[in-house]
Amino acid sequence: MRKLILAAASVAALAVAGPASAQSPIVIKFSHVVATNTPKGLAAEKFKELAEKYTDGKVKVEVYPNSQLYKDKEELEALQLGAVQMLAPSNVMSLSLPSEENFAPFTAREPRSCGVISGVN
Repeated sequence: MRKLILAAASVAALAVAGPASAQSPIVIKFSHVVATNTPKGLAAEKFKELAEKYTDGKVKVEVYPNSQLYKDKEELEALQLGAVQMLAPSNVMSLSLPSEENFAPFTAREPRSCGVISGVN
């Protein structure tokens, strides 16, 4: 678990590191759309706690719950633009992905069923 938290914090930190000074911590903005007292909200707070602990304060995680920064459909664009470094959308299907066909193989028992699920024959 510790390695997973450290790895996630490191990846997010590298994404925003740029020409940061040696003294200032790397700030990760973590946006999600639910309240802090929900399982996802509690997990975000736990991630913040562990990431800051295991990086000895070199990484600071700012958690923004309840769509404080972005609504569910806006989060992916904010991530792509670098306005936030981490997000936890309400569900994967709420993201604006090119096509739901990307998930069809995981919902079908046989490959030929994917076209039926996605509406493509």
